[in-house]
Amino acid sequence: MNRDHITQFFAQDGALSRVIDGYQPRDEQIEMAEAIALAIEEQDTLIVEAGTGTGKTFAYLVPALLSKKKTLISTGTKHLQDQLYEKDIPLLKKVIKHPISTALLKGRSNYLCLYRTKTLRARGRFENKKQVEQFFRIERFSQQDPIGDITQLSGITENELWSQVTSTTENCLHNECPDYEECFVFKARKKAMDSDIVVINHHLLCADLALKQDGFGELLPEADIIIIDEAHQLAETAGLFFSTQISTKQFHDWIDDLNKAIAVDAPDFSGHDTAADALFKALTELRKALPQYNQRYALTEFSDNPIITNLYQEIYEILKTLLQIVDPLKVRAQIFAKLIDRLEELTMTWKILLLSEKTPDSINAINWLETYTFNITFHSTPLDISEQFRKNSGLLNASWIFTSATLAVKDDFSYFCRPLGLSKKNTLKLESPFDYPRTSLLYHPDHLPLPSDPRFLPEMIDAIIPILEVTKGRAFILFTSYRALNEAKELLGRKTDYPLFVQGDLPKMQLIEEFKESGSFWEGGDVKGDALSCVIIEKFPFASPGDPIEQAKMDLIREQGYDPFNTYQLPKAIIALKQGVGRLIRDHDDYGLLVIADPRLSKSRYGKRFLDSLPPMTKTLKPERISRFFDYIESRDKKEDKKEIRREKIDQ
Repeated sequence: MNRDHITQFFAQDGALSRVIDGYQPRDEQIEMAEAIALAIEEQDTLIVEAGTGTGKTFAYLVPALLSKKKTLISTGTKHLQDQLYEKDIPLLKKVIKHPISTALLKGRSNYLCLYRTKTLRARGRFENKKQVEQFFRIERFSQQDPIGDITQLSGITENELWSQVTSTTENCLHNECPDYEECFVFKARKKAMDSDIVVINHHLLCADLALKQDGFGELLPEADIIIIDEAHQLAETAGLFFSTQISTKQFHDWIDDLNKAIAVDAPDFSGHDTAADALFKALTELRKALPQYNQRYALTEFSDNPIITNLYQEIYEILKTLLQIVDPLKVRAQIFAKLIDRLEELTMTWKILLLSEKTPDSINAINWLETYTFNITFHSTPLDISEQFRKNSGLLNASWIFTSATLAVKDDFSYFCRPLGLSKKNTLKLESPFDYPRTSLLYHPDHLPLPSDPRFLPEMIDAIIPILEVTKGRAFILFTSYRALNEAKELLGRKTDYPLFVQGDLPKMQLIEEFKESGSFWEGGDVKGDALSCVIIEKFPFASPGDPIEQAKMDLIREQGYDPFNTYQLPKAIIALKQGVGRLIRDHDDYGLLVIADPRLSKSRYGKRFLDSLPPMTKTLKPERISRFFDYIESRDKKEDKKEIRREKIDQ
């Protein structure tokens, strides 16, 4: 593979032109593909920010496929995973001469578990007739589908069923399972081991790296090339997998799995019910003792609360009692041995997280909890994963390609590189090929009060109502909190007749489709064409200063002698803003209005840093420019329509 080969592939009359209607070469795409080809050849690491419209997917796929090397491609979402595997890669395989085998690999929760499905049938306990009917659909699917990917089975509304017919790392019997040879997860991983191109997601990649850290076996095959798409999400995902965590739901699930196993393999066993009930009661009391809001808290906030600390100890004592009670079961069947190992691990994790003194490792971590309606999750999250990521990823002797539309703050990649321990020596920043000055307008209503002022949101809504009239409602309005989202929903509902599609009311993809059809997503909402012509951003997306992880990271940065605002908070907010802005222009023919309502854009010392990181849009403070902008777009489109009609007449 050489530079000329890549250039030829992307040429006007090259291979891509034979499979893509209306294909036009893009200089930025070719430059990116050539840089990736060089990184692959030299077994190097490359970090690429590719502006929206660059065509980064084909820019990394082409050199990877032409290289004939084993490649892992990791994406930020399952949706993008499916698009790569089902659409983009098959398209390129049509014009690449050598054979290429591919595999799609997801986390085990995406596949049906044959053993757990059979166990559920044997136990035969369902809550209602609808659940029975839907279970029979799942069972037929497990017998007929060769892959067992649950995303291919739509219409299952009884969510409780999914957790009972899929497995987790904890409850999987692995090679001791009686259905191991037919296991969908096992077959998917075997196919991945034998394929040239394997498409995964960041969660699976980070789970694999975390296993390496603990000295366990690998989930993923060795590869020559590792491509990380939507790389801006990687550090946060990796942080979760390098964490220690435990949830009260895990105990509920364990008790449920124990009862299922007893019903099938030890129906004569009894004696565990009292301890199980005591555990359930103590977990419920613990949830009641903590704040009822769904929120994150540092563990230290409750260290002086005797009710909570006593419940930690009480739960630990109940867990030890349970272990003693169920221990005789392990000689009856392998499932019980696995269950007991699982409870031992949960008990030890509970002790380490909630009852142990600080260790050298825990000093460099933030211990925190997150409350949900019925459950609690406890975490110990490392504040700096750079060494772990660098060490564990280094075990893979491969070329690493990191890419996203949002990695740099202006031209600086420090914010992305530092948390992952990556060098900035081999970076590439490519601007979007879209004509932003001609196709977009940035409007900033600088008369609004500061976001901390209670008048801000009502006045912001009043300011955007005329804009929604001009755009005929075709707008994304992005908020930084659910509180602001719900308050705006009420205000807008009273002041406009346009339909409102609110995040949380429907699944994300369904929400987007209904929005398209009718005519908040900071990232991942891809709406091309006239359905979306305006993105309104309430305020700068700074992370909540009350979040314990954010506060701990800022404290660490401060201790290291750096300014946490300029080196962490501000770059993080700029990257998030860039993601929001990226929703506006998704194609060459798109046009749109960006509204940034936050008055700090023009009134703060750091507002210019946000502006400098945005595409080169035409800017205005005058609301009357908005109508003129859309009038211009409309007249332009009419001219283009007339030209197209004339072309058709000539062709005829």
